[in-house]
Amino acid sequence: MEWIKVLAVIAMVYGIWAAYRSLGAPVLHNGNRYFRQPDGSFRRWYGGRRFSADELGEADRG
Repeated sequence: MEWIKVLAVIAMVYGIWAAYRSLGAPVLHNGNRYFRQPDGSFRRWYGGRRFSADELGEADRG
């Protein structure tokens, strides 16, 4: 039964890695990483509040 626990941990780590990788390239602002969302806003990797492009100085980029 130990092998089931090991496989569960491996699957969980892979899921976390795949989710982080799917975020794409981060935008750096004041030493923090923000990821663009499909609606055009930005968020940190762990979620949190949404940031607008104006707040991050990304308004001139398309």
